[in-house]
Amino acid sequence: MIQLPEGKSSKIKFIDREMRKIDINLSGLDVSFPLNAIPDALYEAIVNTLEGARDTDQKIRRLYEDTLMKPTVSTQNSTGIFPINSAKKIVRLTLTDEALEDRILELEGAELSFQGKPFNETIDERIELYQNLMLDDRKIDRFRLGAVEMYGDVTYQNILRDPRVSLNFFWTQATQPESQSYQINCIAEIVPPGDTFFRYMRILRRLFSSRLLDLRGTEDYVCAYKFWVCEAKEKSLTEKAGYSLI
Repeated sequence: MIQLPEGKSSKIKFIDREMRKIDINLSGLDVSFPLNAIPDALYEAIVNTLEGARDTDQKIRRLYEDTLMKPTVSTQNSTGIFPINSAKKIVRLTLTDEALEDRILELEGAELSFQGKPFNETIDERIELYQNLMLDDRKIDRFRLGAVEMYGDVTYQNILRDPRVSLNFFWTQATQPESQSYQINCIAEIVPPGDTFFRYMRILRRLFSSRLLDLRGTEDYVCAYKFWVCEAKEKSLTEKAGYSLI
């Protein structure tokens, strides 16, 4: 398993929720970035992703296969010919640190109870577990998103050098505008194995995987990411006001 380099598990120095800022060390310089909430449209779409789903199969597709929670993550690739690296990541909402501490043992116990049973026999329980996490808005951290790193390749190496990342979300919906897209610019915090946040993200990543993931011979994920939201830019394709198609 890849180990986090000594002293480089995070470049974040301080997160001030009251002042809404993140202090990081970037190439030897101390820099502050704004801290903002996940845009309401994106947050509500994720929280309500199972609303109106016809059956269990559609619920699984929405949680694991649809584009809503599989943004493109772009990082600075300073060692490559092209300066940007892009990769798809499965991203989830995260509970607050306090809520995580209260529930992590319960969640790990639930995951353990699924082992040894055919995946299809536990789908409903898995979906119910996920839905219960989303019930109380007060226990969801609106300032960050979470993911796990499977391999420790280019995205991971880039974040070690520069934690500034952009997440591009795209999804469709029945209401107008039908196509929604946001660029969420974040500071990525690397969270090592063993941390409560890592354990939580590992559960969410494996919850809807019906087979063991190929971790290239490693025993576990490399790390988890806290994507702290700095700014959001709407990228939805909508008609300009006053413009009509003829």
